[in-house]
Amino acid sequence: MDCDNITTKNVMQFLEVPGHATSYINGDTIPLPPSRRTWSKKVFVFFWFATAINIAEWSGASASLALGLTVQQAIIANLTSTIIITASLVISGYGGGQWHVPFAVINRAPWGLRGSWFPLLNRVLLSCCWYGVQGWFGGQMTKVMIGAIWPSFYDMPNTFGPNAAMETNDFVAFIVFWLVCLPLLLLKPESYRIPAIISAVLVLIAALAVFLWAFVKQGNGGSLFSNPEAVYGISNLQGSQLAWVIVRCINSGIGGWAGGVLYQSDFSRYAVHPGDQVYGQIFSIPLCLLGSNILGIVTTSCARGFYPNEPLLWKLYDLLQAIQRNEVPAARAAVFFAAFAFFLSQLSVTVVACGVVGGMDLAALCPRYINIRRGSLIIAVIGICINPWKIVNTANSFISAISGYAVFLGPLTGIMFADYHILRHRRIKLSHLFLPQTGSDYWFWHGLNWRAPIAWVLGVWASLPGFCVSVTPASVIVSDAWVHVYYLSWPLSACISAMVWMILNTISPAPGIGEVDDNDVFGTFEEFRDPKDGEAEKEEPDHLSKSPTYIASFEHT
Repeated sequence: MDCDNITTKNVMQFLEVPGHATSYINGDTIPLPPSRRTWSKKVFVFFWFATAINIAEWSGASASLALGLTVQQAIIANLTSTIIITASLVISGYGGGQWHVPFAVINRAPWGLRGSWFPLLNRVLLSCCWYGVQGWFGGQMTKVMIGAIWPSFYDMPNTFGPNAAMETNDFVAFIVFWLVCLPLLLLKPESYRIPAIISAVLVLIAALAVFLWAFVKQGNGGSLFSNPEAVYGISNLQGSQLAWVIVRCINSGIGGWAGGVLYQSDFSRYAVHPGDQVYGQIFSIPLCLLGSNILGIVTTSCARGFYPNEPLLWKLYDLLQAIQRNEVPAARAAVFFAAFAFFLSQLSVTVVACGVVGGMDLAALCPRYINIRRGSLIIAVIGICINPWKIVNTANSFISAISGYAVFLGPLTGIMFADYHILRHRRIKLSHLFLPQTGSDYWFWHGLNWRAPIAWVLGVWASLPGFCVSVTPASVIVSDAWVHVYYLSWPLSACISAMVWMILNTISPAPGIGEVDDNDVFGTFEEFRDPKDGEAEKEEPDHLSKSPTYIASFEHT
């Protein structure tokens, strides 16, 4: 028995991450030192270009037009959602830029050190799902690239059955993309600066080139502009029906970025100076979201004109395959380079916005044994296990569920915004966010702040009937009023939870509101010195040794 205990103990010690990791802190969750904060204004601008111009954003207007909106109405809905998304991203990113900690740590202030596990689990679930879905899109671009070099790849014999929701060449391309992602997950986030710039430049050139080629070839905006009713077979909407469809599309657009709103601190913490992240948010995000939407509409509309026998080519990889089928053989080179640019974009989205973000959350859930690298690899493995090809290629309720998951993320956002910006006035006691004992202002009741789950539940409940209808419309029937509430789910739930949060804290104030540390415990606010490229890679696995006495208190606890 003693031998077994010794062996188990040795194994667990071997699995621990390098450095002074405990159950609540490791080198990836602690406030970053100046040497690791290497993202300048320019890096943030290019980073968002690299991740926000992607396949999903390109085809974002397809749902709006299918619901009966005209092109102009769809653009107005997208513009409105883009403005709300941009404002939310700016508000969300301030905490990370100021205190240099991720979302997982900032949320310990409103939820408690243990209560914060709940929002983390929500985020981890989404990261796994979206890693698989975005990885599948990347696999489709890989398929186009391989097919442009070897056209016979499209004719590869299919060894899967009719219910597989994919063919053999789809799966091969997906595995290739998945394998390419793995070594990138091993890089530290501060190392993504140069790849982000390269990817942003190439994908911007490719997107504009495809758009201009299609517009010049067609000679006009195409049938989606001139006669959308003939394309979709839906007459123009009028009155309240039109208004609620627009509201639904606005909320859907926000919902697609609901997870992105939450994770802003995961990247703003790498800003060289507080506020550097804002330049990328207010410049790149509106251009990318609205621009991708418009380019996708015009290109798809034009393709309908010169490829009338093809279905609507909303997905960019479908369009590129159609170009190779219908144009001269020399077009294969153009198809390859366009696919390669969007391949890089999908790498950025899949690796950084899904894998690394999920890895950060897992590192905060189990910091003694998981760091960002290990967490990202776990997300990648689960992402392939969820069978993303079935999610994308079959009509099922699961894709509706993850698309409508903003119902549960809106209240988390409302609580976070109200707590950090309104209640605490952006002042937190940084050292107490890592102190798992009653002396911490954020320990509350056994590590849980009872106010947070109450505010979250009251924010969620009103949208649940409509959410259930969207997931299982055949078995759940509710009145139109509940459905309309669901169409307002993200902003409504965020506002309700924020108001409830402020009321609860007025009735029963939490400890330590507005207080900050007297000393720079972690050495994160030292005078910044510009590091040379790659210098941050030579740092120790973490800088926890800056405060050995403080860490000793963690170990004792």
